[in-house]
Amino acid sequence: MPHFPPIFWVKVGIISASMIKIMEINNKGGSNFASLLILGLILFSGLSGCQNHSQLINPTRNNSAQDSTRQVIDRSEPPSNDAMKIQAGSTQTFDHLDFALTDKRGASLNYNGVSVTELASLLSQYASTEAEKARIIYSWISYHIDYDVPAYLSGQYGDVTPEGVLRSRKGVCSGYANLYKALANAMGLDAVIISGYAKGASYIIGKATEINHAWNGVKIDQQWYLVDATWGAGTVNNNQFQRNFKPFYFATAPDQFIYDHFPEQEKWQLLSQPYSKQQFDNTPEVSPAFFRQRLRFISHNTHTIQVNDTVEVVLGAPQDTIATSRLKQGSQPLDKSSTFVQQQDGKIIVRATFPAPGSYELEIFAKPRQQQGSYPEAVTYKVIAKGGGKEFPLTYNTFNEKNVQLQVPLIKYLPKNQSVRFQLKVPHALEVQVIDQSSNGWTPLTASGNLFTGNVLVGSGKVHVVAQFPGDEKYWTLVEYN
Repeated sequence: MPHFPPIFWVKVGIISASMIKIMEINNKGGSNFASLLILGLILFSGLSGCQNHSQLINPTRNNSAQDSTRQVIDRSEPPSNDAMKIQAGSTQTFDHLDFALTDKRGASLNYNGVSVTELASLLSQYASTEAEKARIIYSWISYHIDYDVPAYLSGQYGDVTPEGVLRSRKGVCSGYANLYKALANAMGLDAVIISGYAKGASYIIGKATEINHAWNGVKIDQQWYLVDATWGAGTVNNNQFQRNFKPFYFATAPDQFIYDHFPEQEKWQLLSQPYSKQQFDNTPEVSPAFFRQRLRFISHNTHTIQVNDTVEVVLGAPQDTIATSRLKQGSQPLDKSSTFVQQQDGKIIVRATFPAPGSYELEIFAKPRQQQGSYPEAVTYKVIAKGGGKEFPLTYNTFNEKNVQLQVPLIKYLPKNQSVRFQLKVPHALEVQVIDQSSNGWTPLTASGNLFTGNVLVGSGKVHVVAQFPGDEKYWTLVEYN
């Protein structure tokens, strides 16, 4: 299912003088189909008195509470002459590093005090390099600080200073950001708090939206990296925080971070070609799974798609990635026959049809072919349809797993008591047959390599296309028609 960003509105009092509003957003997550609900959005997948993609820490999109409470955020930055020399670090720097032990130590180090200095001293025992220091702070906060859902919902955020967060072991985005900066500074690292926009429940694309989130920048070996401990801590489902450590939001590549985080100050995009606010709003909603699976946009790279009665979205993907999809109207999932997914030549092709004119959400989920379990949500589009189209046939898991490509027929309802042409590619299949349930008749299709074709007289009941594969006596259902 989806990945949801949480959204939290927080008025933040800035020590330097000016006052800004900070709303928290996080990331989405997925379920079964792989989805996480959006509590304030951004939760898929973080939180934030702010937003995250999952439900909180990703609080969910359904939350839109605003607060008038002033929070203190330490937004002090390096001297202005240093600020002009911001050097973005390459995430490839960490590709050869294994943070598993660092994360384990951060998770297992129990500290019950409220002293930033004392905690920093304990963490420093397990971190010698700047990268390890920055990471163990991230993992400790993510594993030991809960997103404060009641505070977000009530608008009463309490004490969000580093000491206040350590005392309560809870916080919203500003609390997470304050604590990260304080610990980083205590361990000899330069760090800043970055305020800006995060896509989440209360973030409305295309409308004037106030600053709603806070995260961090940290300097490692003379280069700057982006960190969001709020979104890294977990998700919120049904107004309950669920810890779910996300390494993705530590030193996230700037060209990936920009899809759901837009800083108030352009320099903190850390991009050689900065995005405008309009470009930020126009990007599709993506989750970490999109980047983990090395997906890329081919046909549509904007948040909103306008169509007549059907749409075809094409994504580039490695051969070992499989995908599924879902169409929703509001919060209501539509019939599975509303979408149809297949892969071809390194591409994921997602088709969707709409029952009537209106606004819909098209969610695409992806995972490695050999990975068991649910599909994490990868990307979500808003689709505005002018009319309705014909539904697609129902596909079974084997269809995706065996990389089947159906060419015809691509409609759910076949003409009754008529001859229908079938044509599909089924790699490595020994046989492909069409079963007419009304007569219980089996009709084999003619094979030419991986291509199976044939004309079949169908009756008035359901029709199944099945295949048999080497080393298996069973026939596996690929496609179902009505």
